Amino acid sequence: MEPCVPDELFQSHSHAEHTFRRMETYLRTRKLCDVVLLAGDRRIPAHRLVLSSVSDYFAAMFTSDVREAKQEEVKMEAVDPDALWVLVQYAYTGRLELREDTIESLLSAACLLQLSAVVQACCTYLMKQLHPSNCLGIRSFADAQGCQDLHKVAHNYTMEHFMGVMKNQEFLLLPASEVEKLLASDDMNVPDEETVVSALLSWVRHDPPTRQSQLPGLLAHVRLPLLKPQVTVSRVTWGEEKKSDD
Repeated sequence: MEPCVPDELFQSHSHAEHTFRRMETYLRTRKLCDVVLLAGDRRIPAHRLVLSSVSDYFAAMFTSDVREAKQEEVKMEAVDPDALWVLVQYAYTGRLELREDTIESLLSAACLLQLSAVVQACCTYLMKQLHPSNCLGIRSFADAQGCQDLHKVAHNYTMEHFMGVMKNQEFLLLPASEVEKLLASDDMNVPDEETVVSALLSWVRHDPPTRQSQLPGLLAHVRLPLLKPQVTVSRVTWGEEKKSDD
């Protein structure tokens, strides 16, 4: 009787890598592509199966009963064409380059396409770039994109480094509503309340005709009892810091 050979399970550890490498070749040679993404003036060919396997946005689009599911060309609104192409390549390779000059458009597109891993990578990159000169912009951008973790980190950085933030252009260009949010925060790292008043007055002086009338409302968020007696509040309301004659 011949010996019995037990069943075996074979698994190729390079199968996924080899398969995606072949699909990337098909992408670059435009073979077997079944959809073209239109963004601005750019036409990006791709494969529905690959896009759907990586992006929840495309999965919902191509597997549901909507018009785009069967269209050969799909128009992508409000997405940067270059960022879209980078993310399409990412779908095939799992790699992408994070750069300071493109990170915001990439994050915006990744949020739209629901690429959670890319969103997290972009947010982590921006967290490392935080500086008193850009933290307010990153904080605002994170809020607009719904990136709560990035917004929290940027806000905390702003509060911790407010002494540097108040000296930069981003602070002077803030709308009154954002200045109010900063003043209303209890975790602002400043040596005294005079520093808060100084920051507020610098903001007002950047555009006196527009901002002078907003000063009284913003001063409501300043803890006036903590001001030193030498500071004359009536003078402050006129955008000046003066010491009394006493």
